Amino acid sequence: MSAATVAESSVVGESRRGGTRFIRRMFSVEPWVAAAFMVVSFALGLFWFCLLIPLLATGLGTLITLIGLPLLALSLVAWVAGARAERWRVKFFFGTEIPDPYRPLPKGSLWAKLKTRAGDGATWKDLAYLILLFPIGILEFVVTVALVAATLMQLTIPAWYWSTPDDWTVYGSGWRIDTLPEALLFAAGGIVLFLLTTAVLIGMGRAHVALAQGLLGRNREKELEERVETLTESRSRVIDAVAEERRRIERDLHDGAQQRLVALAMDLGMAKQKLDSDPAAARALVDEAHDQAKRALSEMRDLVRGIHPAVLTDRGLDAAISALAGRSPVPVTVEVDLPRRLPDAIETNAYFVVAEALANIAKHSRATQARVIVRCEGNDEKLVIEVADDGIGGVDPAKGSGLSGLRDRMRALDGQLLISSPAGGPTWIRAELPCAS
Repeated sequence: MSAATVAESSVVGESRRGGTRFIRRMFSVEPWVAAAFMVVSFALGLFWFCLLIPLLATGLGTLITLIGLPLLALSLVAWVAGARAERWRVKFFFGTEIPDPYRPLPKGSLWAKLKTRAGDGATWKDLAYLILLFPIGILEFVVTVALVAATLMQLTIPAWYWSTPDDWTVYGSGWRIDTLPEALLFAAGGIVLFLLTTAVLIGMGRAHVALAQGLLGRNREKELEERVETLTESRSRVIDAVAEERRRIERDLHDGAQQRLVALAMDLGMAKQKLDSDPAAARALVDEAHDQAKRALSEMRDLVRGIHPAVLTDRGLDAAISALAGRSPVPVTVEVDLPRRLPDAIETNAYFVVAEALANIAKHSRATQARVIVRCEGNDEKLVIEVADDGIGGVDPAKGSGLSGLRDRMRALDGQLLISSPAGGPTWIRAELPCAS
């Protein structure tokens, strides 16, 4: 069989499968689900139009008074709630999930949150959708009711044609139906109309879903631009953090282990000179060198542990976090529930989140106890690390604490770091990372 024949057979087979899927879809529940959706759209469109237009007009008209601004704020809250209800409705009827496109709200006053929401372009797209829902709902309602009514009438004519008066005509065309063959012929045309109706209903339903995704969903291009910008900023801060870490390691080596090794070499050199002339002094110098060697080894172990602990590689996140908790001067309760070993980058960043949080608790919190919880959520697709203490609170990453560097690490891995630390405590830190990174 030639390649052209194979290609032609493949095209024919795909065409047949596509036709079969189309016919199956016409006789499925999808057209009638779409019909119910569009009937509801008309009612909801009327509701939102009658609610939002007067509310916005009154708010704008009284903006110079004390009433206008609260009315506009109430309008904004109402249409955002309505948009969320529409996302739920689309998912309920069609199974299409439309994630919320809004920017995260800042912590603080209600006024700050309202300003952020009002400055979000997605909020105004919500309003556009709800206003358009009224005229679109009218069109969908009229087309749906007309097509469904006409289809039902034609398909059921054989059951009741005999009950019509003698001057009854079809659609005013002058064609009288007063015999069974005429009624059956008309019903056969109803089958064609049925196929047309289901196709139109499916098309309108999918067009409405596409409109909802465009106005109520996220702007993919804008998301990618923001993602590139965020990664660029995070990369710059991570590079700065790596450079600062390298300088810290060099400083620790120079001021700690290197100095002890120099002292060790000097002690051994003096012991060698006095080995014959003064064995007692030589023994004392060797003992001192031995102590220097042990302290140098301890400092080297601490330094390596700060870079990447061996226990994390050998035994995983549970053992590494338990080791951190064991060295903490503040009593720490650890709960780790992981279904499997995670990628190295995820385990390493999770470890340093806990290490930095426990270090801050020991240095600044005045806490009497702390708790670390590590688990996977969302069908094991997201790693969640929570660290809490009962200290005095007041943690502010913007003031240059190590938590700002951790936040950049999280962003670089498509994660996030959330911090709640009001003055007087308690402090709660939650880090989220995708498990598959």
